[in-house]
Parts: sequence; C-alpha cells; structure tokens
Amino acid sequence: MYTLDINKALEKYADDSVIRYDLFRFTTCLQGILNRDKPTLFLFWEPQDKFWLDYMMSEGKFLHGEELTPLETMEDVLDRFSDTIRECGIALWDTEVPSTINAATTACGVDGYLPVRENSFALDLIKNKTGAEIKLDLTGKFTAEGKIWETDEETTGSRKCDAYIWALNKYMKKTSDSIMFFTVDGASWVDDRWYYGDMGNAFVPNMDYAVANRAFVFDLFCFDDEAPCDDKTQPLGTDLRTMKRILRAQYDKNEGKKITTVCGFNPWHVKYTDIGGKNHHEGVESEWRLGEILSSYNCVKDADAAGYCGLADASVYRHFPLKKHYTNRRPNPPKEGYDKNKTYILFYVGDYDAAAWTARFIPRWYKDENLGKLPLMWCFNPNLSDRIPQAFDFIYENYTENDYFEAGDSGAGYNNPRLLYTPRIFSDLPSGVETNVEHNLKYFEQFDLSVIGFVINGVHKTDSNQMYDLSRFAKGGVAYNGYGEPAVVVNGVPFMTHTCDLGAEHIDTVKAAHQAVDYINNSHPNKKFHIFRTILVSPTDHVKILDEMKRTAPEKNIELLDPITFFSYLKTAVEEGNTY
Repeated sequence: MYTLDINKALEKYADDSVIRYDLFRFTTCLQGILNRDKPTLFLFWEPQDKFWLDYMMSEGKFLHGEELTPLETMEDVLDRFSDTIRECGIALWDTEVPSTINAATTACGVDGYLPVRENSFALDLIKNKTGAEIKLDLTGKFTAEGKIWETDEETTGSRKCDAYIWALNKYMKKTSDSIMFFTVDGASWVDDRWYYGDMGNAFVPNMDYAVANRAFVFDLFCFDDEAPCDDKTQPLGTDLRTMKRILRAQYDKNEGKKITTVCGFNPWHVKYTDIGGKNHHEGVESEWRLGEILSSYNCVKDADAAGYCGLADASVYRHFPLKKHYTNRRPNPPKEGYDKNKTYILFYVGDYDAAAWTARFIPRWYKDENLGKLPLMWCFNPNLSDRIPQAFDFIYENYTENDYFEAGDSGAGYNNPRLLYTPRIFSDLPSGVETNVEHNLKYFEQFDLSVIGFVINGVHKTDSNQMYDLSRFAKGGVAYNGYGEPAVVVNGVPFMTHTCDLGAEHIDTVKAAHQAVDYINNSHPNKKFHIFRTILVSPTDHVKILDEMKRTAPEKNIELLDPITFFSYLKTAVEEGNTY
C-alpha cells in the first residue's frame, strides 16, 4: 500500500487555493478508484489518519504486516499511477457551472473519468505527466437553453440543475442503491475571486468514498420561496424540484426496500443560509428542512457538518472487517426501585451522527485521562460503521466498561421519523416505516444497542405511532427533542424529552452546570429525571460539569446514571403514575 502526506505534497502551492483544491480533489477521486477492490493508497491529511492506520495495522487487524511505500510529491503520484490515470482519462468540469464538478465525480464513480477543472494548472500537469486524454468534456454544455445536453429533456432554466439532470439520465441507474453524497460543489467561497477557505470543509478529502461506492453526488437548495444564492436567475423552486427528482429516482432504483445514506450536509458556511446575507434561511432551519426532504424519500444523513466536514481515507476504512456481533457495556443490575429523594441525570454525549466528526474525536477522547471516570452514554450513530468500521471496532475493544454505546440522531442514521408516515410532506410515496425498522434492527443487533439518545423531529411532534415503531428496535428507552411533553411508556419502552442542551466543544463548564441546575430548580422543579445534551464535549469536561452541579445544588442529591439504569428507573417511575 502506498502512502502520501497530502499536505506536504501540496505545500509548494500554499499561495494558490485553486491549485490545491484541484489537485487534492483529483487525488481523492483517483484514490476512490484505486481503493475500490483493495487498499492501495492512503493519505495522511490530519493527525487522526495515522491513528487509524496504526490501528488497522496492529496485530490481529486486517492490515497487519502490510508493507507501506511512501510517495512524496504529486509528481510521484502521477508517475506511480500513470497507467491507471491514462486508462481512466479526464472529465473536464466547467468553472462557470460549478455543479459540473459533482456531475463529473458521479461520472468518475461509474466510468472512471477523473474530474479536472478546465484550463487549469492541474490539467496541464496531469496531461503532461501521464498522457491522459480528455474522455468527457462538460464545459459549455449546460446553457439553460433548449434541450439539456445528451437528453431529450427541455432545460430546467438553470445551468446548475441541467448538469444534475444530465447526470441523472446518464448515471443514476448505475450508481449505488444505498449511498449518495450531498457535497458542496466547485463554487468559489467568495464572490469576487476564486478561493477555497479550507479543503476539509469543502468536502475534498471525502470524495474517495463517493467514488469507491459509485455514489450519486449533488448539492441543491432545499427551499422554494427564494432563488439559491449561487443561481439567482433560475425559475423559483428549480433546485428543490431537481433534488426531488434525484431522490425519487434513487428510491425507485432500490424499490423502496432500502434506506439510502446521504453523506454530507447543507453547506451553510458557504451558501444557502443567512450567513453573509446570501439567503434568508437560518442554519438549523436549513438543516431540518433538508432532513425532512431526505426522510420523505427513505434517506438518512451521515451528517458531515461544517467545522469538521472532512474525512480522508474512508475508501480504505470500508474494507475493515467488522465482527458479526459486538457486546455492549452492561451495568450491574439496577437496585430494586429508585430513590425518590434523588435527582437522576443522563448525559447525551454527542453529536456523533457524522463519520467525519466521529473518526476525528474518538482518538482524542481515548487519550482523555478521565475517560471511564463517569458513566457516559456515547451516541455514535451505528450506520456510520459502514464508512468508518474500524472506529466501531476500536471503541468496543478499547473504551472502558463505564462507557456505554447507544444510537444518536433517530437511530441508525439521522432522519425525521415523522416524515416516514403518510401523507409524506415532500413526496407522495407510501410509508417508509417498515423499511426504517428493518434498517435499524440490523445495526441495533450487531452493536447490542437498546437506546436512542436523541430523536430529531424538528418542528413535528413525536406521537404515539412513531413511539411504537421506534420501540420495535430501541427496546431500552428513547429520548427526543420535544416541547415539554411528559414522559410515557409505549410498548414497554420509556420515552422522555431532553431537558436542555448544555453546550459544545470548548464549553464553559461552570456556566453549563449552572444552566443545568437552573432547569432542575426552576423550569422543572418536580422532575426527578433529566437528560442533558452535550456536543463534542470531553470526558474531563463532563466531570467538571457534574462536580459543579453537585456543588451548586447539594440539596438535589444529583446522581449521574448509565442509560440502562436511567431508563429502567424512569420506566418504573412513570408506571407508578409519576409525571416527569
């Protein structure tokens, strides 16, 4: 297996983000081709990459004994894989129509053509070093006039969307029936010049997994009450109509019998939101709307959100063999009955609904000196095991017996359960409930899960029908985003809303503790059970928060529980007629 430190290889282009972007994206697409059948090329991009390679090469793991051959420069890569590059050929994408880079990446997954920007330094370098020829030219093909290129369809009125309709017609039937990518396209990050702020948050390292899996790649605006900031002249709602066509075609391809994982997230940091006044919708509003649309077509998100979008080498990780079954942590049997004089709390330790976030933070928290000091409910969404299987193998083997693993956002994939039921707001499809239950049962059984730590229904109510269907695979307990509803037991499973969010990475632990105590004392003075959500917060900071809560409110007799005991006590309390 060959390795490349991609940062060093691109170091001489430090002053030109366009060259770095073009060469990095080309390399990750090539990596997807090379790694499709076996690990061939591994990139060192960020510190966690070496951590995971070392783990996969450790004794007993699938790369143990593998010989590594380092490559130093981009020229080394082009020389070593020149035959493959020449065989694949080049797909030119149109700078004036940035969506063509996603269409070209879809083509790369199916036909092998490697995406390169037209009239670029990267194009000249690749052609001169390898002799590769242009096999697909998307430049000047999408004009928003007449028929869409190579189809019998009339233009959508949008060059951006025409490129996706072309890819839909040509490639959809040949792409994966269970993986798609929602990836910011090649648009510049600023309005007055071509510039890319950082490669990770441009999804550049992620493309190897898309190509290796032949995923359909797209990036579209999810509202129809204004034009997207990157295509202001399109007929109103064209982006959304195009997205619905793509998702419906994906649904039809797998006949509604599979849940499709969509890797990616709204590129709110670049476009589509009120940041910089580019559109008027807010970030969370946009997140929830995309979740609703995807859920309406039996899709879930592997939610690589901005901040930590980038994930390198998943085309290697995907080959890591998981065990058929992992045994979760189990506490000692709960005492008979709960203490009515105590206030019981549970930390929802998230958000790990994205492979990119999860692969980055698992190694960091493993080194935390307070890992295992408290019973923590780590909510790593189990569907992420498709993309980062080695990370799941690692936590079950190496985290402590005081670390409990449960499912995060809505189960095996971030979706909005309300949108699985008819009538489905954004589609006319039949119910997706049974497909979703079957999808979740597989992961819950493999990883010995019994709890969902956070069901996200956005603005929609989590009703008894949804609770019953969630209880079919989450048999220990379910927490959800609600609006003050009392805890209930449905089909033998306790359901409870979160009390509040305490904060995210770099949290002010004193402020968070006082916020939690304020909710306990004032907002919910009679409640004995509380669930507090944290986001990318360390084991050490959880210790500090709990210590400060106990110091601030000794009269509340606060006790942090593991999820199994917490929901067991909650179920007993609710069945006794207590309201929480």
